[in-house]
Amino acid sequence: MGLTGLPLLVLAVLLALGAPVACLVLWNRVRGPLAAAGRFTMIVTSQALALLLGGVAINDHYGFYASWEDLVGGGTGETAAIQAAGPAGAGVGRADFRRDRSLGDGIYDATYGGERSGVRSRTLVWVPPGYDSPADAHRTYPVVELLPGFPGSPSTWFHAVRGVGALQDAVAAHRAHPFILVAPTMTVEPGRDTECVDFPAGPRVETWLADDVRTAVTSAFRAERGRASWGVMGFSTGGYCAAKLALRRPDLFGAAVSMQGDTTPQTSQVRADPALNAQNSLPDILRAGRPPVDLLLAGTRQDRASYRELVQLVPLIRPPTQAFEYVLNDGGHNAAVWNSMLPNAYAWLSDRVSSPRPA
Repeated sequence: MGLTGLPLLVLAVLLALGAPVACLVLWNRVRGPLAAAGRFTMIVTSQALALLLGGVAINDHYGFYASWEDLVGGGTGETAAIQAAGPAGAGVGRADFRRDRSLGDGIYDATYGGERSGVRSRTLVWVPPGYDSPADAHRTYPVVELLPGFPGSPSTWFHAVRGVGALQDAVAAHRAHPFILVAPTMTVEPGRDTECVDFPAGPRVETWLADDVRTAVTSAFRAERGRASWGVMGFSTGGYCAAKLALRRPDLFGAAVSMQGDTTPQTSQVRADPALNAQNSLPDILRAGRPPVDLLLAGTRQDRASYRELVQLVPLIRPPTQAFEYVLNDGGHNAAVWNSMLPNAYAWLSDRVSSPRPA
């Protein structure tokens, strides 16, 4: 039984409803010196199962963890590996990506250490249909790096958020061209929201996302390397990180999509350090320079916090930096909103990130 899907959710509902019923039936039947302990155990069990139901329902909706292996760590699904396609001598930083059918067709999984950041974590990669076709053996592809919110995992992009499905729909409708989709881990330390920051004492999360993930992907897949061929997109904290990576590393990214992302650091550890805070604040980055990147700033008016920051950021943008607004009237801060934004986001990226190069 998987960690997401109807079977586990139904089981959790039955257990959560059955526990208090059992408690009522057995309450007066528990007698003797252990009666108090037995009744206390029944109460605690009922409460625990109610909390379990809440956790299962939230995870099923948002897709924080898509499998038991994803929850506890380890396990990479199928064992068929992609052969490295990088140039001779590109072995440093190469990751052993293996097919993971538990997440869907065309998805590969690897856990590896980044040479520049020192971070060791997981990345998921989806390749378009036809990637393995002999006729396309020399075709190369542009990349969109996908960043989740916090808390979240790479698999969120392939479950609750329709990262693959929305792209395939847009390609079928001739609104977008194919990309390799790359979903790296952002929460490289469990439970800690690092906001994609390179902390002086570590971890160096920005370097992991910008440099090490790129090295691993271009060494293992037929992925284009230039900035014109790489876009980055995220939702919530991942949206903030997407915009920040593009603004801070315009040598690597040509375009970024921020869906309901903040524009300034929110964690106390970053805000307490004025220099670190300024380095990771989008307004401060824009005041210090004009990176040649395109930004799509997406939000909803009902999500007042992120919309307010979007409105405050736009007047700071000057050429060659370009900003485009995509604002919905309705919608909260959730996967349904992000899914509704994806078709237009992929179409926008396709106008700014290069097309696949023919074989």
